[in-house]
Amino acid sequence: MRTDHLAGTSIPRFTYDTPSSPGNDFFDLCGGEKPLVMIFLPAFDHPITRAYITRYVKSLKDLKGIKLACVVRSSPQHVAQTLEGRDLPFTLICDRPGVLYNFMGVETAGLLNWSFEAQRILRSAQAKNQPYDRKAPQLLPLTLVVGPEGAILFTHYGRNLTDMPGDCGAIYTLCDEVCELTRRAQAQAAEDSVPAKPKAGPHSDETLTLPDLAGDLSEDEDAIGKLFD
Repeated sequence: MRTDHLAGTSIPRFTYDTPSSPGNDFFDLCGGEKPLVMIFLPAFDHPITRAYITRYVKSLKDLKGIKLACVVRSSPQHVAQTLEGRDLPFTLICDRPGVLYNFMGVETAGLLNWSFEAQRILRSAQAKNQPYDRKAPQLLPLTLVVGPEGAILFTHYGRNLTDMPGDCGAIYTLCDEVCELTRRAQAQAAEDSVPAKPKAGPHSDETLTLPDLAGDLSEDEDAIGKLFD
């Protein structure tokens, strides 16, 4: 289980695809005064992903002054087909090859990491004949709070399949606390005449790309047209 804390390092600049727009600049996404919360999920068709994206859509009114981006192990073409022309009210980064997942060290889990909430979601999906590979390794979630130029303010590697903010209210609370701690640290640094500047990550001069290539994870082809009704 990952326990290292990456706050103070940076995510390098890269381009990413959404279901409706290829080649977007990550630094444009995380720039500005609003902090960015990134939540790494499994493939878009996975029951855990469906459940949490639905919660975020329904509770978006609680996300004030914060940007949200969900990362999924799916191709933009597949997600666009699944959404059938609809748009999500937040950014969806499609990373089927797993470039970001590998860079950030996102881990997989077996049955021992299935929380009660995950079991409930997966049993419900099974009852609705929504297929998923129960025996395949399951991706654990990762939650990041990111500032301008990819500066990582907070990381949380999930200990089980549902160890992430449950809705946009929880995302707002987390981000508000992280930003307040960051402001205090910067104020203290200013008093001590030490510039509060994040350290560059080991790959800070590189540019990543998220090509639309065949990934290692299989994806179900069943549409989830009623997910956002």
